[in-house]
Amino acid sequence: MAILDVLARQVAARGTAPFLVHEGRRVGYADFDRLANRTAHALRALGVAKGDRVTLALGNSVEYVATAFGALKAGAVVHPVNPALGAGELGWILGHAAPRVVVTDAAHVGAVRAVAGEPTVATWDAAVAADDFAARVAASPETPPPVAIGDDDPSTLLYTSGTTGRPKGVLFTHGRTGTSGPHFVAALGLGPADTILAVTPLFHGNAWGAVVTALSAGGTAAFPRAFSAEGFWPLVHATGAAVLYTIGTILAMLLAREPSPLERPNPLRVILGLGSAPIRDRVIARFGVADVVECFGSTDAGVVTVTPLGARPRPGSCGPPVPGVEIRITDDAGRPLPPRATGEIRVRSPARMAAYFRDPAGTAEALRDGWFVTGDLGFVDEDGWLYFVDRKRDVVRRGGENVSSLLVEKTLREHPKVAEAAVIGVPDPVLGEELKAYVVAREPVTAEELRAFAAARLARFQVPRLWEFRDALPKTATQRVEKYKLRAEHAGAKPPLG
Repeated sequence: MAILDVLARQVAARGTAPFLVHEGRRVGYADFDRLANRTAHALRALGVAKGDRVTLALGNSVEYVATAFGALKAGAVVHPVNPALGAGELGWILGHAAPRVVVTDAAHVGAVRAVAGEPTVATWDAAVAADDFAARVAASPETPPPVAIGDDDPSTLLYTSGTTGRPKGVLFTHGRTGTSGPHFVAALGLGPADTILAVTPLFHGNAWGAVVTALSAGGTAAFPRAFSAEGFWPLVHATGAAVLYTIGTILAMLLAREPSPLERPNPLRVILGLGSAPIRDRVIARFGVADVVECFGSTDAGVVTVTPLGARPRPGSCGPPVPGVEIRITDDAGRPLPPRATGEIRVRSPARMAAYFRDPAGTAEALRDGWFVTGDLGFVDEDGWLYFVDRKRDVVRRGGENVSSLLVEKTLREHPKVAEAAVIGVPDPVLGEELKAYVVAREPVTAEELRAFAAARLARFQVPRLWEFRDALPKTATQRVEKYKLRAEHAGAKPPLG
């Protein structure tokens, strides 16, 4: 069911019941629907037409969610973006997405205006807005705009790091949403009385999934402006959250802190979003959570697997496919492999992307005979439970963010003292993976100098923390850097021959 249909159903069923809780503000279903309708009219007044992109470059707020739903109601395509991206990448993404309007906030309006170009830049903060968008919203009608929306109409555009070094625009339709709210409702045993707490930014799929899941359950989604380890447990108790959507990095941070008297007892009964079995076991033991649920998915494929609530853990597994989703493990030629054999993970799902935006060749490469080719490696057991092994592509998963190693390498090679650079992901107990840069210098240069150079051009999470200088990098006969050798060397293993 399309997300706007789910909202309409819950508005009729839940009325004044709380949908969003943010920084002490509670917004009911009916009030939120009216706010989203007014936002849709305000966007249309700024020239947004059906099919136009509306970029969301702002921090967590009720207005963020209202802008997203307002854009959908206006027939536009919601385009969330991390407002902390470096100017080069943010500018490229805005140029590729070509939004009609960019909605931002006081903290990011300067950076957005510096790279936005032609799109209208609007902000909910009247103090920094040339055009008072908030006043425009307040003066707009509370009824939905007269826009006919079908399942095949585009709804969401998400950019994700890929093998080319440039982010890919992943396009979804109203019929192919990329989310699996109803599946999580069943998997987590949720009902209208439950509150889901998300502590990652709303542009992150984890937090947005919490909002969609709460909507599907007729429950409440709670989220802070930003994550605070010190304020986490007071927030859990204040919201009465039964479910936490998070990432392994945040849980590792909480485990590293001194125990708090608020940790036990607490209202949490389920946590979704763990990264490894050791963290899972420590979370259960320390925080007294009844269950943890893991899943596998991607921006392109949507949610693929979920571990069943109360199921006996299978170490290394991220669960069976959610209803309606099929998994196939194949060799490089696309031939299916038997259970326990490692190969490339392919997915057939009604939630997967419709296309890569403005990239028909990339779309054809990723979608083959109805299957989405993930580029990830794994295997399934005899019961169909999936085990993730590694990423086939050179994308590093650092603290819940996908980082294109090629983008970082390209940036480092722009430094006049750098001849070559290779970036890999290495294991990290908190972040899951940390960025390590191998550099061949033309002339003497320090890691501090390169770190500052990268920080001025990339987002904070894209800047390597570990550095190693080499006289040369291992290469194939075609001069491609063999990163698997660098990974083996870092791990202390003898590199493969050849």
